[in-house]
Amino acid sequence: MNLAPLRNAIRTEQKVRIAYHDRDGAATDRRIWPISITFCARIRLLAAWCELRESYRHFRTDRIVGFAEVGERYPRRRRALIKEWREIEGLPDPA
Repeated sequence: MNLAPLRNAIRTEQKVRIAYHDRDGAATDRRIWPISITFCARIRLLAAWCELRESYRHFRTDRIVGFAEVGERYPRRRRALIKEWREIEGLPDPA
């Protein structure tokens, strides 16, 4: 997947809809608020608020098979979402 549209959605704080294959290959459709893309053990991970699960989730970008802009901004600022996500994950605050 070309990550440029996803990176743009992160920068502009836009909700998106993704089609995603889980580890068993089952397809799901998720409406998310993407906040960060990270690289871990040769895998790119997308951190996002998932409206379906009502929690922060991580999605492997190689399993995203579809992407569409929703045309809505996050209801909260990305900075606040990242701070909350880092606290939940127990990640240190970057200084």
